[in-house]
Amino acid sequence: MKDLLKRLDWVNTSFLLLTPLIAFAGTGYLVAANAIHPATVVLALFWMIFTGVAITGGYHRLFSHKAYDARSPYKLFMLFFGAAAFENSALKWSSDHRNHHKFVDTPQDPYNIKQGFWHAHMGWVMVRNTTRDPKTRYDNVPDLVKDPLVDFQNRHYVKIGVFFGFILPTAIASIWGDPLGGFFIAGFLRTVINHHFTFSINSFAHLIGSQPYSDKDSSRDSWVLALVTYGEGYHTYHHRFPTDYRNGIRFYHWDPTKWLIKGVEAMGLTYNLRKMPYDSILRARLKMDEKRLIARLSRVDEARRVSPHLVTAARERIEVAYANFKALRAEGAHQNPSMNERLESARMHVEEAAARWRELCQSHGIRATRPLIA
Repeated sequence: MKDLLKRLDWVNTSFLLLTPLIAFAGTGYLVAANAIHPATVVLALFWMIFTGVAITGGYHRLFSHKAYDARSPYKLFMLFFGAAAFENSALKWSSDHRNHHKFVDTPQDPYNIKQGFWHAHMGWVMVRNTTRDPKTRYDNVPDLVKDPLVDFQNRHYVKIGVFFGFILPTAIASIWGDPLGGFFIAGFLRTVINHHFTFSINSFAHLIGSQPYSDKDSSRDSWVLALVTYGEGYHTYHHRFPTDYRNGIRFYHWDPTKWLIKGVEAMGLTYNLRKMPYDSILRARLKMDEKRLIARLSRVDEARRVSPHLVTAARERIEVAYANFKALRAEGAHQNPSMNERLESARMHVEEAAARWRELCQSHGIRATRPLIA
């Protein structure tokens, strides 16, 4: 117990314990007094979105992973509202997150799920990291150290956070005569909610969901988590392809962060949006199908068993057929009447290979990946 007390980061621990107490006490008082103003609730929702997306789109996808580039006004928005989320400066957050990806599921992972749900969710924030030399703390983020805007936010993080997180929403709510609502609801309650939205990716997203792209680490895909984390719930995809600006790659995947990044591209505020080639994504999914299928085959009787070599050959057939289809389409075969037959033939080869793969997987209870060739 004494050792734990010595390791506690009392600033972080106090903040994480006091903010919910203040939030619930203050909001409870306003509810009891029938003093909840609708405009303040709307303000709190907008502030929650601003600060939440500043973490997902700014701290995470822009600064930590360089999944896209951005102009200074956009970066300042992300840095100012990111500070208001009170999850540390972008420099510190990104350094921790890059270590998470580099050392995932090991003792060097700052929020290692192998140390338990509580540690990954928020316990790691409450203890001092004694394994990192302060002199080399930011060696893994040299690009951010050199960024003057990131450096400015790092040096003035607390002041920026207090202003954008508490003072500004309180001042705005004062316009309609509700400074207490602005302070408690748009300030403290919003902070607590966003904290646990973010923390859930470190904890729940490493415990609950599917692994369609890789099982080399504990990350999981969960559309339910995506709903409350501005699109961050597709976590296995993110760990497999961390430099993609999207987490949800299908058009119907709930990922407001990718829509924001793509939307402001038209305004010139974001650019160089990085996407993984679809053939790389397809290959990852097919290999996971193959791995599950071979594991399933090892448990069936001899009469139903299929050679692993045949499974691998079937998977490779799809990859080769798709590569040929992609190459023809890239040549503009669809615009050249004389090549239409070749493109259609290539499409048929992909569909035939996919049908064989689907039949093979489904006969052993595996949900097969279907190539997108539209």
